[in-house]
Amino acid sequence: MASKRLLLAEFVVWVVAVGGVVSAGALAVGYLVGGTLVAAKYAVFLVGVALFGVGSLGIQPTPSYKEQKRVTLESDRQTGFEARLQRIPPLRGERIPFDNRVGRNAKVFAASLIVLGVSLVMEFGLGVRP
Repeated sequence: MASKRLLLAEFVVWVVAVGGVVSAGALAVGYLVGGTLVAAKYAVFLVGVALFGVGSLGIQPTPSYKEQKRVTLESDRQTGFEARLQRIPPLRGERIPFDNRVGRNAKVFAASLIVLGVSLVMEFGLGVRP
């Protein structure tokens, strides 16, 4: 069983990595399509809202009248991206069994908050407004 500190480190690394990659991708696509930082900010916002929706549906408990959730991102094995994240310094050399990690639904929900935070910083911190 992995320690709580190690599980928290894995959660934070996953959320920051996914939030950063998704934000950067949405920024690039938004800027290429719209040609302005405002379009890029809108793209980041829309992607953040979509992730928020999927993540919030995923973290809902299974209703008592159903056998399984309607929306879930969970799996029984890790992806290649998750395996590469295990080689980042706070996790390097540590063995965290896949079953003990925080679920992807909660991670996607938290990553959506990072993406929406990037949109918020662009709007109010950097002054990217229409």
